[in-house]
Amino acid sequence: QLYSDLAVTLRERLEVDALAVFLHQNETGIFELVFSHGLGDLECEFKMDKGPLTQKFNQNEPFNVIDGSDRPIFGQFFERHGLDRLRSKLWVPLIVMDRILGLLTIGEKTGQRSFDDFDLDFIKHISAHAAICINISLLYQDRQKEGEELDRTLHNLSLLYNIGRAMTYIYDLKSLLRYILGQAIEISNAEKGSIMLYDPETDLLSIRVLEGLADKDYQEKVNNNEISCKSFKPGEGVAGQVFQTGQPMIVNKTEADKSFVGVGASYVRSINCIPMKVYNEVIGVINVTNKQDEIGFTDEDVELLKAVADQAAVAINKAQLWELAVTDSLTGLYVRRYFMAKLHEEFHRAERYKKVFSIIMADLDKFKNINDTYGHAAGDLVLKTMANIMNKSVRNVDLVGRYGGEEFVLFLPETTKDNAFILADRLRVWISEAELEGLPKVTMSLGIASYPDDGRDIEDLIDKADSALYAAKKSGRNRVVKYSSDISQNPEK
Repeated sequence: QLYSDLAVTLRERLEVDALAVFLHQNETGIFELVFSHGLGDLECEFKMDKGPLTQKFNQNEPFNVIDGSDRPIFGQFFERHGLDRLRSKLWVPLIVMDRILGLLTIGEKTGQRSFDDFDLDFIKHISAHAAICINISLLYQDRQKEGEELDRTLHNLSLLYNIGRAMTYIYDLKSLLRYILGQAIEISNAEKGSIMLYDPETDLLSIRVLEGLADKDYQEKVNNNEISCKSFKPGEGVAGQVFQTGQPMIVNKTEADKSFVGVGASYVRSINCIPMKVYNEVIGVINVTNKQDEIGFTDEDVELLKAVADQAAVAINKAQLWELAVTDSLTGLYVRRYFMAKLHEEFHRAERYKKVFSIIMADLDKFKNINDTYGHAAGDLVLKTMANIMNKSVRNVDLVGRYGGEEFVLFLPETTKDNAFILADRLRVWISEAELEGLPKVTMSLGIASYPDDGRDIEDLIDKADSALYAAKKSGRNRVVKYSSDISQNPEK
């Protein structure tokens, strides 16, 4: 509106046929056209050379750019930048307190009349007033922008604080990864994302969690390790490069970037990949993809995600160490000591709130024959396969532990003995049907005891579930037995 008002005033007072207003960009030194009258649909910008034109401009007085013969005084400069399109007669600097704000260009007066001293004096005063108004407007915009940036900074700091605080209370690695990824996608305004962790044994970056996929079933299968996605070697693809260099990377047009692998298959238009470092060692990367605006990912997105990644790396490293301490390296199930500690914790909760729960003791039948006949590698494969089946068969609230050797234990909160039997028998069938390449079918025997019917303390319940397991073995194996008072105590105990 300011430029329009200035144009109306000059046209009415001077009767000129063309005029234009340029704003000066301090960072680049470029004069950019922001308003024009009588020049049609015109786009124009230029940068002044050091020379006579700049010297004339810095005098902060209106000056002619056309001589008495109607030829450009600064002809080469005008021709180089296409400034003859402005049809200007006068240039008027817009300067306030030595700050260059812009330029006003004024064309011929109607009837090709010359500008007299009164016209020039008017132009000088009106342009000085306009320069002050423009300066005030720009200062207001700067303050408004600074306020918005301050608000955004405070918002981002609040987000990072809340994310960091939440991470300190999440010990389960998978839950932690999903939380981190969800926050990264949200603060980046992205469509989806993934977290990849590095495995030194395979020398590969592998996807551990996905979020934001349209195919939720596929997403859950990947997150539950039922489907394996493509893994990357260090240096391969965007993720591999970020892992290898330890530097963030943005690709806003993946179809035109050779470093991006599998554009069509992954439906990724843009990607922001950030390394996660612990003590300067990269342990993985966070990928957020498909920025939900037309601008694409920015340096601000990188800085914000770097802050998240720094916190995430420490939390993930802590969770990985915790996972190593509480899970069995072969099966991925809880180790006996941790399982028993959790069991006592859950027992006290059930006792306090008068809840029922069940314990299942499970043992592979004739497992020694597998080891003796096919070797320990085959035995390890059987144990890992059985553990995987059990993990997939239970609810998130259930606990599964390796009790020792080929013996497993399951804790089922708020589960009656009859319901525990349904799960145990289903588990028995799935295990008996499992395909093991080059190995015979494997079966499992299971025993069940429930609180409070079968015992009032953990040790007693474990003993009774174990006695039921022994009864299952004694009665022919590959079966489930619920503890009852007529089952004798396991003599092997």
